[in-house]
Amino acid sequence: MFERNERMAFLIIVGVYGLLVSGPLSAQGLLFTRTDYNVGSGPESVAVGDFNLDNKLDLAVANEASHNISILLGNGDGSFQAGSMVGAGVNPTALAVGDFNMDNRLDLVVANGGSNNVSILLGNGDGSFQAPFLFGVGRGPGAVAVGDFNNDGKLDLAISNDDSDDVTILLGNGDGTFQWASSPGAGGVPTGVVSGDFNFDGKPDLAVSNSFTNNVSILLGNGDGTFQAATNFGAGRAPRAIAISDFNGDGIQDLVVANRDSNDVSVLLGNGDGSFLPAQSFDAGLAPRAVAVGDFNNDGKIDLAVANSFSNNVSLLLGNGDGSFQPAQNFDVGIFARAVAVADFNFDGKQDLAVANEASNSMSIMINATP
Repeated sequence: MFERNERMAFLIIVGVYGLLVSGPLSAQGLLFTRTDYNVGSGPESVAVGDFNLDNKLDLAVANEASHNISILLGNGDGSFQAGSMVGAGVNPTALAVGDFNMDNRLDLVVANGGSNNVSILLGNGDGSFQAPFLFGVGRGPGAVAVGDFNNDGKLDLAISNDDSDDVTILLGNGDGTFQWASSPGAGGVPTGVVSGDFNFDGKPDLAVSNSFTNNVSILLGNGDGTFQAATNFGAGRAPRAIAISDFNGDGIQDLVVANRDSNDVSVLLGNGDGSFLPAQSFDAGLAPRAVAVGDFNNDGKIDLAVANSFSNNVSLLLGNGDGSFQPAQNFDVGIFARAVAVADFNFDGKQDLAVANEASNSMSIMINATP
C-alpha cells in the first residue's frame, strides 16, 4: 500500500511520549486544553463509545504498527484511564462501533489493511472484548461504515478497499457474524466511506472518497444490500477521508472530504436526488488526513475539525450556516495527526476532540474551554 511508504518517509525521529498536559490553546475566540495519552504503535483511527456501560464516553484506537486496539476508559471529566490492549488483525487501519449481536453492548469492527479482512470484537460490557472473529474483504481495507443496508434491523458493514478499488458489503446476521453480499466498484484507491440517504428514498446509500482519481463516488442503495453503479463528483487532490452532515441547513445531506495533497477540504452540497453541486474548497493545514463535524462554538451551525498530518495540528473551520466556512483556526497536537473524533467527554455541553497521532503513539484529548 502506497500509504505505508509515505509514512516511513515521515517517521524519522519518534521519541517516547508519556502523559503530557499542555496549557490552554486558543485561536480567534476558541479555547482548548490538551492532554496526551499513550496508546499503541502507529495509531491510525479512533472511535467513541461507552464500552463499560457507566454512561461515560470511552475511546477505541486502532494501532497499525502494533496490530492491536487501545481501549481508553473515560472518567467523565475529560480525562481517561491508561489504555488496555486487545488484539486485532494485521495492520489495523480503521475501526467503527456498533451492536452487532444485539445484546445492548457495544462491539468493534476493525479493518485490517495488512490481512485483507475485518475483525469483529464483541464487547463484554465492562470495557473488555472477546477474541476477534475474522471476515474476508477486498485488498487493502482502509475504512469502514456501519448501517442497515438490507432493512432487516441488523447492522451491516461497508468496507472501502484501496488496493482493489471497491467496497465490500458484509450483511449482518444479528449474532456478530456476517455474510458477504457484494463488492461494488468505486473510484481509484478508495480511502474513506460513509453511509447516508442522499436521494430521500429511505434506503441507505454510500459515499466513497477516492484518493487516486480525486473524486467522490456515490453508490445509491437498492434497499436489499446491493448498490447501483457509482456516480462520481470531483473533489480536491488525494481525498483521504469523508464525513457527512447538513452544512447549509436545507435538510439535505452534504459531504466534506479532506484532501491530503491540496491541503484543503472540499464541501459538496447535496441536491437531494443523489447528486451534488460542484465542490467548494476551504484551506486546512498541511496534508489533511481526516475530517469530523461538530458545533464547537455552540451557534447551531455545523463546523469542521481537520487532522493535518504534516503540520501536526488540527484545523477548526467554523461554519457560516450556508455551506461556507471561515478561515481555519489551528491547534497543535501530537506528531503526524492521523484521525479525529468529536464528542463531549466532560459533559459540559461543549464538543471536544480526540486526535490520533501516528508518529508519537499518542492520543491528544482537546477539551473545549471556549467561554
